Amino acid sequence: MRIRLRTLWSLYAGDLAGVVFLVVVICLYLSPAIKDGVGFGPADLGRHISLLTRLAHATRAPRGIINGDIVTQGAAWNTLDWELVHHGQFPLWNDLSGTGLPQFLNFESAPLALPTLIGYLVPLRFAYLATVAMKLLIAGTGTYLASRLLGLGPLSATFAGTTAMLSGAFAGWLGWAISGPLAWAGWLLAAGILLYRAEPGDRAKWYALLALSVAFSIYGGFPEVYVLMAGAFGLLFGLAGIARRLSGNRIDWAGVRRLGIGLGIGLALAMPLWLPGIQTLRGSVRNSEGASVGLSFHALTLLVAQGYDGLPFATKAFPNGTFFGSSNYYETAAYVGVIALVLASTAIIVWWRRPIVVGLTASAVGALLVTYQIGSGAPIQHLITDLGLGSIAPQRILSMVGFAIALLAGLGLEVLLRHWCEPRTKIAFAVSVGIMVVVLAVLWDRSSIGAVALPGGHLTASQATAVRQRSLYWPTAEVLGLLVMALLLQLHQHTHQRPGTRNSRRVRSAMGALVAVQAGFLVVAGVGINSYEPSTYPVTPAVKALKRIVGTSLVGLDSVRQPCAPGETATSCTLFQWDGIGLYPEMNLAYGIAEFAMYDPVIPHAFLNAYPAPHVDSYQTGANLFSPIVNSASLARAYGIGYLIVQSPLPIPKGTRLVGTFTASGLALNVVRVLGSQRFSFAKPTATTKGQAVTTQSRAHQRSDIVNTTSHPNDARYVVDVRAPRRQKLMIRITDVPGWHATANGHPITIHRATGDLMSATVPAGTRVIEITYGPALLGVGELFAFAGLLGLALYGLLEALRRRSPVKQGR
Repeated sequence: MRIRLRTLWSLYAGDLAGVVFLVVVICLYLSPAIKDGVGFGPADLGRHISLLTRLAHATRAPRGIINGDIVTQGAAWNTLDWELVHHGQFPLWNDLSGTGLPQFLNFESAPLALPTLIGYLVPLRFAYLATVAMKLLIAGTGTYLASRLLGLGPLSATFAGTTAMLSGAFAGWLGWAISGPLAWAGWLLAAGILLYRAEPGDRAKWYALLALSVAFSIYGGFPEVYVLMAGAFGLLFGLAGIARRLSGNRIDWAGVRRLGIGLGIGLALAMPLWLPGIQTLRGSVRNSEGASVGLSFHALTLLVAQGYDGLPFATKAFPNGTFFGSSNYYETAAYVGVIALVLASTAIIVWWRRPIVVGLTASAVGALLVTYQIGSGAPIQHLITDLGLGSIAPQRILSMVGFAIALLAGLGLEVLLRHWCEPRTKIAFAVSVGIMVVVLAVLWDRSSIGAVALPGGHLTASQATAVRQRSLYWPTAEVLGLLVMALLLQLHQHTHQRPGTRNSRRVRSAMGALVAVQAGFLVVAGVGINSYEPSTYPVTPAVKALKRIVGTSLVGLDSVRQPCAPGETATSCTLFQWDGIGLYPEMNLAYGIAEFAMYDPVIPHAFLNAYPAPHVDSYQTGANLFSPIVNSASLARAYGIGYLIVQSPLPIPKGTRLVGTFTASGLALNVVRVLGSQRFSFAKPTATTKGQAVTTQSRAHQRSDIVNTTSHPNDARYVVDVRAPRRQKLMIRITDVPGWHATANGHPITIHRATGDLMSATVPAGTRVIEITYGPALLGVGELFAFAGLLGLALYGLLEALRRRSPVKQGR
């Protein structure tokens, strides 16, 4: 037993050390949570955009200034997922945003993503931080395993794993759903290699690994990334296959078929999401987001120098931050470290004939061409739009660039470990360092710029120049360090080692130092970008007062709206602008308050087009934000809004009754109850015209058809107790999306689209109980495919096990 343990230790000690190193680096990266609090995300920014959540003692401005979607979407959806699961419900429907929206089928909520599943196991206050940590761990370990399968040693694999998980393009998106699928890139590559190479009788587990990696990648959310990842992997495998064929090696087409089968099983496992999800996306605003033309060629400098165009967080000296790039910082962040770039270049020069090097290089170059505008008119980006993919932001493939460079850098480190004494290795390394010296010289030369404008301020010429020059300190120091390392190794070889002998421990120590420096750079570069707070969603006295008054009713907002900006239409001002008097859309999910406002990519086009405002059907928005002014009781009743928050000094609308007044951030807010407003009623439908709402609702006490009580057993089911002695139309003020079903006394009834993109149903005479349930038919079809996929994997594994045992029985 002791001998066996020693053998295992000798075989896997390096791998254990590599994985432990990755875990330690993750802990260092997330270490500010120990001091600042476990709430991951710019909670201070979230509090400042809503009057109700501003803390009286919070005197400083928000540190994070442009990454609000983490707290206004990612953490909020994660909170709703956690709450529903811990109440024994699957997060299928979100009934707190407007008149309701799909939760599972908006993709980005990711309730079945592996990091989210791990988050369910810890208390809510730790759940989102655990989700983020799991993304890092998945990305790092997957790249590590893929590197080992490509023949790299533990040290080189550790370098690759560290670089992939902390590269700017991936780590910058950690709080966003976009990082969910990308985290699985390493596992997808590793599983593909294992299944391609698998011998007969040992394939079931690799089929399962590839299928689960594909499924969890899809469940990670953000559907646009699926297309980008497919393109990057297509280039990687396609060019690697061509290079293999040209080098005289055959392609194992049976292995390729196995990859196709594994991919198909993974798609089947994820079909409960993507099959009904595509139907939902087709009718949503996400399907019409404006075409992106990628990033300017200048943004390529950020691959070398993080912060060359400033950084996106506030400091005492720069309360508006220092970022002055042409796009959002998180869209442009691409740093991987100068050491990684030099090592990747070394691998390409020395091992350029290797198929994997060709594939990784092609994948990285293809992704760079898609991301950065080259030539006048950005022809590649416009071609993407012409192919019908205009809603995809091509720069979000940058994480795959970081992944490819990380693997190439790992290969480069392996080259140095194995062949440092060989002249061609030294030449390749010298050429790579020389290229980087030229690049840095150009960046230093162009670091002097004039004054630049910032949101709410500006940087003087000297300040902007200082920002750029500070960003070059790390890269310059790393290049100097590489030169010193090379010089010391050469001197050591010249004095202590004969030509052609094996590399000394000095080389391994130098490469270990490179791993440590690379990890240090990536931790320092990214650790300050993220924000932490003790509580992501603190409950203020104003929020408590509002919750006590409105309960579970839907709340509308009536604010003093700011004047329209030049060139902005009155419709966009009225519907798609946030004034801050309520809870910012989707942040209300964390407080359990239903609000007639939405910030979600699956808002149906039909819902916006049906809203009673002039020319709303011609207004195209990709911002996903819908925050209308509700300033009349008739409009509130049309959407089942039970209460309004009315900003003083606006008058209280007729047909409402004042039920509370409180002060939030020095502003007086009145809460009024909308008389006669219900989510379900037998009132006649509201007749609307563009620009006005006219109610023809009859009084309930004059009719015999009434709604007695309404219960909401779970997020996707309503039970309405009614008295309907005659056939009558029931108004259902829930967003009309595919998947809603209704029964009257247990018998199915047909749901129709009603005014405002809501729903209605004709109820037979004598109806006592009406149930309205959300469950898309395609979801059930997807579940059947997923079950078939799991069953197929189980049966194949069982068959494989039986085949392995049969020779033993025959021998007896």
